[in-house]
Amino acid sequence: MKYYIALGSNQGASEEIFKCACKSLECKGCKIISKSALYKTKPWGKTDQPVFLNSVIEINFDKGPDLLLKYLLSVEKEFGRKRIVHWGPRTLDLDIIYADDVYVNTKTLKIPHPFFWDRAFVLIPLCDIRPEFKFKNQTIKNRIEELNGYEDVIKYKLQW
Repeated sequence: MKYYIALGSNQGASEEIFKCACKSLECKGCKIISKSALYKTKPWGKTDQPVFLNSVIEINFDKGPDLLLKYLLSVEKEFGRKRIVHWGPRTLDLDIIYADDVYVNTKTLKIPHPFFWDRAFVLIPLCDIRPEFKFKNQTIKNRIEELNGYEDVIKYKLQW
């Protein structure tokens, strides 16, 4: 099953954390198919904090979404994630944003992610790896333009 995972960080050596987190995910059975560029973005939700580094990866994972969530949370913890302030600073944030033909709506997990279509810092990296993506009968490129997404999301590095 293909899953799309958003990565975010604004504490520590974010790029190195992303690289090591991907290795940890691969050790847990996640096969990384593609990675977007890295982007510097303004904080969303709680705005009085440092800028973020964001990316999206596409993975194959042959087990269920609940186990994937468990793995993502363990990798966040491995890299020092502490959930102190909602939408606050973090060393690593890993979110399942979308999965082909998977819909989950439980107390602990929602796929698609309930905010992904409103966050340019998720859509622009997703567009890197899936430019033909559509959701709610709208193309991802049209949605990014509708959000004025290119104003606050700056490409930082193409390859990582």
